[in-house]
Amino acid sequence: MRRPPRLLPLLALVGLGAASWIGGPAAWAGDPTPPPAADDPTDGGPLARLAPWLVHEDWSMRSLAAFDLRRRTEPEVVRWATKGLRVARHPYADALLLEALDGRPREELVREGGPDLAETLLSRLDDPHPRVREAARRLAARMPPLQVPPEPERLRAWWARGRKALELERTHLLEEHARAMEDAARAKKPPPSGGAANSVETTTFDDDFYEYMARARRDGLELVIVLDHTGSMAGVIGAAKAQARRLVERLRGYVPGFRAGLVTYDDAPWLRLPLTTDPVAVEKAFRRVGAGGGADYMEGVDKGLFLALRQDQLGWSRRAQRVCVVLGDAPPHDEDVVRLLRKLQEARMDPMFDHPLIVHTVSTADSPVPYFDQIARAGGGRATELRGTGRLVEELVALTFGARDRKHLGAWMEAIDALRREDPEPERR
Repeated sequence: MRRPPRLLPLLALVGLGAASWIGGPAAWAGDPTPPPAADDPTDGGPLARLAPWLVHEDWSMRSLAAFDLRRRTEPEVVRWATKGLRVARHPYADALLLEALDGRPREELVREGGPDLAETLLSRLDDPHPRVREAARRLAARMPPLQVPPEPERLRAWWARGRKALELERTHLLEEHARAMEDAARAKKPPPSGGAANSVETTTFDDDFYEYMARARRDGLELVIVLDHTGSMAGVIGAAKAQARRLVERLRGYVPGFRAGLVTYDDAPWLRLPLTTDPVAVEKAFRRVGAGGGADYMEGVDKGLFLALRQDQLGWSRRAQRVCVVLGDAPPHDEDVVRLLRKLQEARMDPMFDHPLIVHTVSTADSPVPYFDQIARAGGGRATELRGTGRLVEELVALTFGARDRKHLGAWMEAIDALRREDPEPERR
């Protein structure tokens, strides 16, 4: 059955909303006061798992969830983005949340966001970060019933008189949407979807990654690289020397207290650098490593790891997330493997530390190194292969952050890097 036209809401909108900007800007004293907390979004649904991260106190966690949210096309994206924007202000998280709103139909912005979203957008019209400011103005201009020029004075003038009109329209849209859902249920048809596209993007960070990153940001993150320094590793060692400082600075950009250390080995272990926050010290330690020796196929992988595990030598923190990454192209001696695996299992659950140790292995040979998979499993980590020395930093960052989807992690980091480059006040973040 055809529905009657929406005359009442339209009359209310024109009467209450449009007049405010047609007649010119009204007086406005500063940005709107931050609104009270909105009602919680509906429980359940495919986006519900992002809820704790969108409202997390740490901007980095909110930005991860915002990055995931902007790649989704389901209904409720606007509701969740609005919720995230109302928690606290940080330009990088805000910019990604606003990107999640770009391209959503106006009807969805009003129905799921309504006055809460409008007020939040108006509070960011003069944000110092250009990406946030421009997105807020662009989106705020779509909230009135007739589009307003994206000028702060005109938008504030509309809001001073148009809030009630927006509330009325939202109520009407919610009722209409509820009826459509009921009709679809009775007809056993798929419910109406209001999105920017028909397909649903499902590539997101998994729950383990969110939890790991939250712990690292809260408690600290420490990485010890355990590097085979025999002659066959010359190419990898050269790449490590060139990229060591970048690696530390990259990780410190996301975990400010990040520390790194270095152990090398052939048949014997060498402590090159205890854990430190200093990227220059890490770079110097790598530059002092020379590739040589290694006439035997098997090397002292176990001895390098045993040294790396020693708190008295490396200076591991009790609270931090601890990660070891073994880089090599040769396996341990057969007779040392059982003891090594047992030691790793014990070290993982050492009661002296708050979080389990994680040990990853990276095969730099043309094929997986024997025993490296078993070492990684015993250490609760992953065994990977290095596909070219140019990807060394990318590989180490992904392993240190515990990300299974390197491409997705890299895309998030590139998005944050771009926002940092445009930030007029990066030193304040």
